[in-house]
Amino acid sequence: MLKIADFVIRFRWAVIGVIAAITIFLGLQAKKVDLNADFSTYFNQEDPMVEQYNRIGDVFGGNSIGVALISSDNIFTAENLELVKKLTDVYRNVEGIAYVTSLTNVIDFRKTEWGLEVGKLLNQNDPPRTPQALADFKSYVMQKDRYEGNLVSADGTTTAIILRFAGGSSKAISQFATAQRLKAVTDEVAPAETLSPNTGIYFGGMPFLIFSMAMNITNSLSVLVPLMLLVLLFILYAGFRHWAGVIFPLLVVGVSVIWVTGLMSIMGLKFDMLSGIIPVVLLALGSADGIHLLKRYFEHRRTGETARDSARSVYREMGTPILLTTVTTMVGFSSLAISDFSVIRQFGLLTALGVLLALVVTLTLLPALLSFGITANRASADAYKRSRALDRLSSLIYRYKFALLAGSVGIIFLSVFAIPRIAKNVDWSLCLKKGSGPFHAEMLLRDKFGGSLPLQVLVEGDLKDPAVLSMMRTIERRLETLPRVSKSQSIASIISEMNEAMNDRFAIPESRQGVANLWFLTEGEEMMEQLAANGDREALLQARLDTWNTAFLVEAVDSIDAFLSTLPAKVAVVDLDLASPPARSELLRLKREQIVEALGWDLEKYGVNLKKDDLMRVVEGALKRGVDDETRREVRFAVSDYLRGPEAEVELPDASIGDIIFALGKSFGNREGHPEEISRIIMKAEPGLNPEDADFLAESLAVIIRVTVGEARIAPALKALEELLPESLSVNNNLRREVKGTLWQVNESLLYIDAAAAEKVLPQGSPALVREVSWRYNQTGLVPVLNRMEEELTPTQTKSLLLTLIFVIILLGFIFRSVLGGLLAVVPIAITILVNFGVMGYAGIGLDSFTAMIASIAIGLGIDYAIHFISRLRDELRVDGDEPAALKRTMRTTGVSIIINAFSVGLGFTVLLAAGGQHIRLFGGLTTLTMMVSGLLTLLILPSLFLWLKPGFIKRAIGSGIESSRKRTAEEILLEPSAK
Repeated sequence: MLKIADFVIRFRWAVIGVIAAITIFLGLQAKKVDLNADFSTYFNQEDPMVEQYNRIGDVFGGNSIGVALISSDNIFTAENLELVKKLTDVYRNVEGIAYVTSLTNVIDFRKTEWGLEVGKLLNQNDPPRTPQALADFKSYVMQKDRYEGNLVSADGTTTAIILRFAGGSSKAISQFATAQRLKAVTDEVAPAETLSPNTGIYFGGMPFLIFSMAMNITNSLSVLVPLMLLVLLFILYAGFRHWAGVIFPLLVVGVSVIWVTGLMSIMGLKFDMLSGIIPVVLLALGSADGIHLLKRYFEHRRTGETARDSARSVYREMGTPILLTTVTTMVGFSSLAISDFSVIRQFGLLTALGVLLALVVTLTLLPALLSFGITANRASADAYKRSRALDRLSSLIYRYKFALLAGSVGIIFLSVFAIPRIAKNVDWSLCLKKGSGPFHAEMLLRDKFGGSLPLQVLVEGDLKDPAVLSMMRTIERRLETLPRVSKSQSIASIISEMNEAMNDRFAIPESRQGVANLWFLTEGEEMMEQLAANGDREALLQARLDTWNTAFLVEAVDSIDAFLSTLPAKVAVVDLDLASPPARSELLRLKREQIVEALGWDLEKYGVNLKKDDLMRVVEGALKRGVDDETRREVRFAVSDYLRGPEAEVELPDASIGDIIFALGKSFGNREGHPEEISRIIMKAEPGLNPEDADFLAESLAVIIRVTVGEARIAPALKALEELLPESLSVNNNLRREVKGTLWQVNESLLYIDAAAAEKVLPQGSPALVREVSWRYNQTGLVPVLNRMEEELTPTQTKSLLLTLIFVIILLGFIFRSVLGGLLAVVPIAITILVNFGVMGYAGIGLDSFTAMIASIAIGLGIDYAIHFISRLRDELRVDGDEPAALKRTMRTTGVSIIINAFSVGLGFTVLLAAGGQHIRLFGGLTTLTMMVSGLLTLLILPSLFLWLKPGFIKRAIGSGIESSRKRTAEEILLEPSAK
């Protein structure tokens, strides 16, 4: 180190010039660093879960959903609907947006006299404008579950424009840039000053949440960092009472921050939600060495040494401690590279780089500046009082070291007891500033739309097979029963809704042809591209979680995975009509249990929990209900109306119609409505009819008979069920349609069960086994990725801390040639970390990406304090071996440096308490606490431990000091006579 200092001092102008040139160059590069607010890029892109997440985004047009919310007194006005249409149209042309869905372009299904009509919900050519037309439109929208709570709030005051951000891979268009473009076009098309009173436009959802968090960090730091610097200036001046003691430490930090940022630009890196606070962290770590060096420099200058000699002496004495503190601090932050999340890795490695650059600046710029002759102030009265106070503190520490150590043990126990209480329910949305637009949007989404966090299940298989679609409806039903989960949707519910519009039953058609007919009507619609892909072999089932709270997120992931694990990988399609009586009995039991379970989920979605026995009686009654006279009468009327109406395939004379109706009334029973039997009856009544025409007519009559009988069979069950419901829900149309769709399974002859269960019931080769269907399903999307992040955060943090502490112990043990010395040196650091986690536990503060970093900062700063204090204490013990005196001298010098450093940076971090996001406020408060505690424990616990246990190098220092003292005393005795 001395050679480096000599070289720098000799060529100081050249060194200063080179550093200035590098700083200017990298400063220009630093201005080019962009902000990365694309959350998907924060994860390990090679992780299989993340790879699937990205693939899903590519296959289905995007996996990040944003929402533009329009809030007003009443959305259903001509003006507001026009605003929705205008924004929908302009958003569709924004680069980076794949799909836009709103009230003005969403697909709708309506039954007309010609069949099922598939069109837009809002007539683009003739939108509602009159009060009556608007009221009718509102009534229609609010009675449909797919719109109410999805595109418009239940109170009609807020509407959502759903924005699917394009792509999912790392090569996808920047979501950050897309969010900026969306806000820009919104300001252009609908400026705030042109909106009606009480009308506002807000942006929510995943992309906007992360965008706002990242912007909040950068905007806060642009204000808070200067404020922090002012606090640091005040504390440094109060500590040094010298302009150099203020300017030089901050100069080191400033240059190193510019260098780090410039190198980020050259390496193509961007600031993110973690690396954005690197300047703040470097303020804490980068200034420490400068403070210690200046303190020692002023000590030498007060002895009369020249500036050049003082600079050389400082680096000769403190070169090794500075190098050690840099290495150990770099290891502490570099250990974060083991994380699977790129933001944590980048933060750790860039901070380690910043610490290294701070060392480079400290070893080059400071010697050059100090050699110019910085004059030290004379010791003031305040300094004298401070020395007296530190002397008293030193005496108390030496005298009561065992009491201090006993107190530290108590602190350890209190902290360890609180660690299990650390909150596991970190709410990411609290990173937003309360009262801000993004925070308001998030609260609106939670209160009125079921939240903004999408839950997704990927289904692979033949999507046009009724068995696969029916299993998807099973998943949808179950998801709706999970806490805080709602608004499930998939291609299965779309097909069910279409079937309900056409045939008055919210259920999957029993035949493949029935599914295909409905599917055909949606071909080419954007909505279908978001739900089905890869030749209709992959489907995305989605729901919403109404919180970003990690505790509920983990619970939802675990619950979904647990349920999916109960589903069969192979489904058997069984025809009950073709089963033998014993097998049919067992199959009916399985069918009854299926329907009861599904009914329970339907009701639980609406907050109703009926006893299983009550549901069993309802289902049992429907299954056992036969065909009575009233049902036969309804069938005759239905068949007569059809045969005499314009829709009949064949026009028949009244006499033939009468014969057909009479014969049908006598023939059908529990196996009613079979086309072959009906065709024979038609041919008998009208022998001259073309057999093909008779078959077509028979198919239609069979459907009419089955539907009429089916409706009659489940009508009493629906009535019985409604009598068990609360009055407020007995008239709920959405609940009634779902319950009716579930009860309709009573009328179906096909049953979908686990293929393994079918093998146990049906004999091999049974005609009842129609087919077996294979399918795959797994949870995907952002929620499992966030869950993985939550799972790995604590283990990663623990592993990082242990690796760093072990390295520090080994390194210090090697440097001091004492394993015990290495162990003792990290005790204050370990206690500081425990205190930090203990405070988090008692205060209910959650462990997140920000609070987890504080332990690394504690190590970086704590080891800095420890090395400087131990090195100085050892040097002072070598002077005379007098432990109390050596401790006093250490406290007056290095102790003061530690106090200045702890207060300057610690109090500097308190300005973060004024930040908008809770995560920054907590980070600032806990970091302040950590720095204060770390400095205090270094001054109290470290000397107590070392002067009690006396590691080998301390014993050697004491022995050397005593020997030196004896020699000096002997020399004084020898010189005394000659002096006389």
